[in-house]
Amino acid sequence: MKKTLLLVLMAGLMAAGCRSLAPVYNVENKTVVLSAGTTMQQAILKGGSAKRWTMSVVRPDLMKGVLVARGHTVEVYIPYTQNTYSIEYAGSDNMRYNAKKNKIHPQYNKWVRNLDLAIYRAAITGK
Repeated sequence: MKKTLLLVLMAGLMAAGCRSLAPVYNVENKTVVLSAGTTMQQAILKGGSAKRWTMSVVRPDLMKGVLVARGHTVEVYIPYTQNTYSIEYAGSDNMRYNAKKNKIHPQYNKWVRNLDLAIYRAAITGK
């Protein structure tokens, strides 16, 4: 009886420690009115930097963002125009990504939402 109770308790603790996967969050064609003198590329660079993302220019209308945090790596593509941007999943390590279900560890979505907010703020304030 004690052995069974111990096994049930351990299984419950292990299940509680495992977070379920969430649908991958993407930002699609978010429209923004830029502050005077700010370009979308500048806003993406500033927003990414504010949240510790490493941003690189792939081509004039596409940037790539990489975040390394606590043993995890995530990559996003950020296509943009003069007044819009998107944030799209590009890859990850140690985030339990399931391509068939398009699901990932929920922390990915938090990081992308924070990046989205930082880009938007940089775009409208120029800071």
